[in-house]
Amino acid sequence: MSRDLPIIRTTPWNLGLILLAILLLIQLSVLPKILDQGLLETALSSSQLAFPEQSKALFIREAPTWAGALLSLIVLVLVSVLLPRIRPSRTLFTCIAIAGSATALSMVVLFGAGVWVPVANAILIPLIAFPVSSGLRLATANRFLNQQLDRLVTSPRVNLQAPSRNHPAQLLTYLRVLFQPEGWLLTDGQDILSARNLTMADIPDSLTTGQWLHQPRVSWIQLERGETRYTLGITMPNDLGREAIQRYLRRLRLEEAPPVADHSEIRENISARIERLRTATERMNRMQQFIRRSFEHMPDGIIVTDELGVIRFANGHIEEWFGDPMPSLDGMPLARLLEGHDPREIPPWHETISETLTMQQSRTVDLRIHDKDFLIHFAPFALPDTNQHGIIANISDISELREQQRQHREAIDFISHDVRSPLVSQLALIEQLKRDPSNIEPAQLEQLGKLARRSYNLAEEFVQLARAEQLTETRFYECEFLAIAENARDSVSEQAAEKHIEFSLQGTEDLWLRGNAELLERAVINLMTNAVQYSPPGSTVNVQVFRAGHQACLTVSDEGSGIDEYELPYLFDRFMRQKSSELAGVHGAGLGLSFVKTVVEKHRGEISVASTPGEGTSFTLKLPMADPLA
Repeated sequence: MSRDLPIIRTTPWNLGLILLAILLLIQLSVLPKILDQGLLETALSSSQLAFPEQSKALFIREAPTWAGALLSLIVLVLVSVLLPRIRPSRTLFTCIAIAGSATALSMVVLFGAGVWVPVANAILIPLIAFPVSSGLRLATANRFLNQQLDRLVTSPRVNLQAPSRNHPAQLLTYLRVLFQPEGWLLTDGQDILSARNLTMADIPDSLTTGQWLHQPRVSWIQLERGETRYTLGITMPNDLGREAIQRYLRRLRLEEAPPVADHSEIRENISARIERLRTATERMNRMQQFIRRSFEHMPDGIIVTDELGVIRFANGHIEEWFGDPMPSLDGMPLARLLEGHDPREIPPWHETISETLTMQQSRTVDLRIHDKDFLIHFAPFALPDTNQHGIIANISDISELREQQRQHREAIDFISHDVRSPLVSQLALIEQLKRDPSNIEPAQLEQLGKLARRSYNLAEEFVQLARAEQLTETRFYECEFLAIAENARDSVSEQAAEKHIEFSLQGTEDLWLRGNAELLERAVINLMTNAVQYSPPGSTVNVQVFRAGHQACLTVSDEGSGIDEYELPYLFDRFMRQKSSELAGVHGAGLGLSFVKTVVEKHRGEISVASTPGEGTSFTLKLPMADPLA
């Protein structure tokens, strides 16, 4: 804006010089003399009609030359100073008023003192000034608009690069990084540029340029870059994500768009300017849409307030978390919104917000909404080139982090108590045996062994749970579910035989999964161990492996005492143990079922439980199959 101020300030001088030059050119003609003579005759004729007695005795003298020049100079300065500073709508009225005032002044001098002051130049100046001033104003505005258009047109774009602008070799590199395919092939006519597990014999005959052809395991596309034709093929994973990847590939536009003819040179100047304005407007709209969509798709909630702490913008997360639509949030003080959902006394919300605005310092405060934990960060901001300030409040959902912290505290408590307790007992028993090594009874050794096994089992459960929580799909491979169940049954058969419990495993169909067989087997062992542990001697534990749609299922049912209804919602929580097992003296850390749930969720499956007190409990696992279409 500072570059435009000198143009505005020099406009009065430009206007004055232009008017003076035009006036000097007019002096070379007879127009001023004709206009003065006509005005004088008109004035005398009007005077004779109005006052016939006075007009006979009227003696008219012509004023000195400098008087007319002085009047013209005064009008020139007045027009040059006023016109650039008034609104365009008032320019015509001002010019007429100045011309009328000069004429009236000349008539007053004529009839009052009998002196005729030539007024033609003084009248011509404002009449000429109107179009000249309008033209200068229009030129200034046009120059300013051109500067702004140039800035807008040359401003950075926010458009993402089209995939079609990449070379096929780059496309293959990006797709390999994105999907980690087992094989690929890229050919340039008759030459192979890159290949793995695919050959030119695998290329299908019916390929359409720019369109993907999806086979059961391989997707192909043919691309043209200039005069060269490329063929690209990648091997898709044989799982549930294959269809999603194929839909994604169909959306990609990899063929080159035809060049668009540029007709800007043959257009008229006004057409070119309109086109530039349209381009600049589209870019501004894209920028606004980009900013709005960026706010909407951010993982955090965003609130923008004005200088008074009043909400002016909020993205979709805020509407979802607070349960208020944007129309009701707009115009609401931020402090009132926060106090309505999380009232607090120390420090109050209004104090935090007011300090952010007055002291221009950031604040970070905990927030709790509908039993969920959030972290809200208040950051002051100022709009560029203005004195307007406000607050951007960034709200992050930290419920999962708080849950991890809670689990960490529980783990510390578990280590400090459950693991430490049997170790202390072992140390005490060892010290007792050291004092009297000659008198070691078998019961003491048996007790020492039980304590050691208990410590080992507790540590093993804790380690297995940590492994399950760190499990990723990079450690998945194809495994057979029925074989996993059979191995788990064999591992628990000795424990079942001690209580004379019979295992009944039903299932004949091979169900292939993509997962971690070791952890899946451990999860099934935990379910079977619980069934044996809580079943009465001589009962039966039924295990069923079956297929339900695209899922492989396993059900473990016992004939035990069952689980009370109020304990079912907390059954898979960490360190959660049934009240009946604690009263019966059954030792455990409460990590077994939590481990099972974690393993199932890592495999994108689900677990459910059905139990009736006094009749038994049934656990059911449902896991996605590796090839659901088989």
